[in-house]
Amino acid sequence: MAVGRRGMAMQRRLVLSSVGSRISSQRSTGDQQTEKRKEEQGGVNPDEDAALSSGVKAEEPRAAGSTSAFDIDTSTSQLVAAAETQQQEKRTGARAKSRQTSQERSRRTTTTILGGLVLVGVGASIVNLGREWDTVEERTKFGDDPLGQSFFGRLRLRFKSMYTSLQAPAWEKLLPDPLPHPYQRPYTLILDLDNLLIHSEWSRKDAWRTAKRPGLDYFLGYLSQWYEIVVFTRQPFYIVGPVLEKLDPDHRYITYTLFRESCRMTDEGHVVKDLAALNRDLNKVIALDTEPEAVELQPENAVILKKWEGQRGDTGLVEMIPFLEAIGIYNIPDVRQTIKAYEGTHIPTEHAARQRAIKEAEEAEWRRRHTGSGWLGGLKDPTASSGRVPKSWYEQERERFQQGYMEDQRYWADNVEAFRKQAKEDQERQLREMKLSVWGLLTGQGMKPPGAEDTPAPA
Repeated sequence: MAVGRRGMAMQRRLVLSSVGSRISSQRSTGDQQTEKRKEEQGGVNPDEDAALSSGVKAEEPRAAGSTSAFDIDTSTSQLVAAAETQQQEKRTGARAKSRQTSQERSRRTTTTILGGLVLVGVGASIVNLGREWDTVEERTKFGDDPLGQSFFGRLRLRFKSMYTSLQAPAWEKLLPDPLPHPYQRPYTLILDLDNLLIHSEWSRKDAWRTAKRPGLDYFLGYLSQWYEIVVFTRQPFYIVGPVLEKLDPDHRYITYTLFRESCRMTDEGHVVKDLAALNRDLNKVIALDTEPEAVELQPENAVILKKWEGQRGDTGLVEMIPFLEAIGIYNIPDVRQTIKAYEGTHIPTEHAARQRAIKEAEEAEWRRRHTGSGWLGGLKDPTASSGRVPKSWYEQERERFQQGYMEDQRYWADNVEAFRKQAKEDQERQLREMKLSVWGLLTGQGMKPPGAEDTPAPA
């Protein structure tokens, strides 16, 4: 028994000594790591420095609640390990695989799937754009192009065509074909809207208010005798549509209206009005605008006017009537040459000066012909006895068209109610036909002829 007890005591001492050596090694390792960290941080704790200089090793605090001499405090080593792990993550930005959450794995999977779908879509689009010409329109448009003989050539041509279509107006022909004579006016007048025909202002008291330019009704009514009037604005329909309805509620003068969808986008990002897409002869097209950029594709057809800022008593629009009227009366074959002749001048002032010069020359010629010294000496022509020069042909034509405008105004005033009633009936009929056409598309029956919806079916 004594021997057994001594053996057990020796085994206990061996175990205690091994545990103690293990504790010492762990502490020394922790001290070395702590000193290394302090050196990297650039300083040492003054208390620890004093303890080291005196040759006394600072005692490490024990964990709370520790009562046994064999309890091992591993907090320092755990902190060191955590710090090293964080530094490693900061350097590489990577995490251990086991620390990825299910949300991150799901996000990575979704990203991979979407990326694959995008690649498949791009590949399919490339194959589709490089296919053979399979429509008559494509064969007609690109059949003679040398690039159309190869896959990448067709890809390039189709991509360029798509890009061009995004810049082009919504329709190839912005206006329908001209009416037959004598219903079609000989000239087309393109008018901008903002700061030319109207001016809009916003205030905290009244919000948005829109004013109509002085003389606009007379301007539209009088010039409609020669011009097909088209309002062409760079704003979308939903903004200016209601305003246009109030400018010409009975649709007497404004023949067509064009909006932002009818404009073209240039490579520089400018929204412009392409007059070549109007389906009209540019020799007979005049555009009045306040922005040179808006008509930069056909500046030779444009007259740039000063913006109207809402001033009362403005006459800028009415002052343009004699110039535009003269083009119609003289039946100018190419308006671009006339506009070129007035380039760099204030057109109303310059036109008035030229008309006075023409008038004075005609009067001088008339006096020369009707007042002369013949072989009888000093006899005057009897027609010149009154001394009054007769009106010129141009003045007579002006009076004739002004009289026609006044007669049209009187006729409209006498029959306005009948005209509006007829217009309302036409609008209701068009709505009924529209409903029938939609129903025909849904049922496959087609659209019935006008008036058939009111005819009772035979018994």
